[in-house]
Amino acid sequence: MSSPLVVQAHDSTQWNTGLGLVEDAYQINSGIQNHSWVDGTLGGVGTSLDILSLAIDPLGSLVSWGVSWLMEHVRPLKEALDWLAGNADEVAAHAATWKNVAAFTDAARQDFVARVRQEVAGWFGSSGDAYRDHAAAHASALEGIAVAAQGISYAVEGAGLLVGLVRGIVRDLIAQFVGTLAARLPQWLAEEGLTLGIATPVVIGQVSTLVATWVNKIQHFVRALLNSLRRLHPMIDKLGETLTGLKNLLARLSRSAPDGAPAGRGAPHDPLAPKAPEDYTYNMVENPGPLAEGATPPAANFAGGRYDEVELADDRVLYRGGESGGNPFGRWFTTEPPQSVASVRIDSAVKPVWLDADGGWIGTSNVDAVYAINIPAGTKVYPGPVGSMGGVYVGGGQQIYIPEPWKGGTVVGETPLP
Repeated sequence: MSSPLVVQAHDSTQWNTGLGLVEDAYQINSGIQNHSWVDGTLGGVGTSLDILSLAIDPLGSLVSWGVSWLMEHVRPLKEALDWLAGNADEVAAHAATWKNVAAFTDAARQDFVARVRQEVAGWFGSSGDAYRDHAAAHASALEGIAVAAQGISYAVEGAGLLVGLVRGIVRDLIAQFVGTLAARLPQWLAEEGLTLGIATPVVIGQVSTLVATWVNKIQHFVRALLNSLRRLHPMIDKLGETLTGLKNLLARLSRSAPDGAPAGRGAPHDPLAPKAPEDYTYNMVENPGPLAEGATPPAANFAGGRYDEVELADDRVLYRGGESGGNPFGRWFTTEPPQSVASVRIDSAVKPVWLDADGGWIGTSNVDAVYAINIPAGTKVYPGPVGSMGGVYVGGGQQIYIPEPWKGGTVVGETPLP
């Protein structure tokens, strides 16, 4: 018999739990846009991405001097410049994608708010108030997602601009080095009684000392760049966590009535639909299941390793983001077609480039289309929540793993993605 003095624990999670994440999104977004992450040495983030792609070689004039022996000794300067190169168009496109996500989400929020205001204006009493509060929570979550997406857009663009700024500084420093060398090298060679095409250990030592001086100047700015990016990284991670939290909030809102009761009682159950975490059959801690084997187990791609094993009772059309004209088959699917490339990247945590633990290149995932694949009845499939891949690739959507979908599966459609 339990004591009447002991208070039993109750789940305090309500349909509106998590609205504080909207404020988090605003605070992080503000911190990114006010450049609080930028090292004081650099001052700002620059004004143009073009310099990332610009083919610049301030050391090229050395070749015309006929001093081939010199190029080996100035290589550290060129490597620093090349390391800071990048694809300005890719950075701009990535930032613009997140800006589009922010604009689309905010437009959806405004439309939702306008419709609620118009369609339930005549609802009175506690039920009407409860519905409006519930709708306001929906709108707040959408607002938070728009703000977080805007913050990620600015972070991507800001990081690119900062790298471009430092690349410009390095270019100018190397140009100064070339000017200094042009003045000093003939003097050093004359002192040794030599021409430009010949060098002695003394002259090489003088050149190396000069190079080291400029390398130290360059390293000062490169270190400031790395410090800035290290400060920015956790802010992006936090935005990713905030997006996940807001998505979970929207999922709770969609499953709850304004009074907190579950919505849609009596609706037929879809075995591939999302569940509460504790309702999945398998997880990586207590019951890893059949997908937890091998060096790269598929279970690791599910959040917490949570998934079910389902044998399809009927044919089922599933969807997969991929490259137009490429291989339509993969092993990971969704029950609903994604609405955009950004949706595939965020909800399904699909990175454009995959690296191993040592930073080695594994492959790429180009996405510009969605394939519809008919999977036949009797196929064993494994649904569960998408695990995060870090940063903006937050996951959280529902995915279905199929070991060999090409055995019996047929392509029934291909649609371009915006």
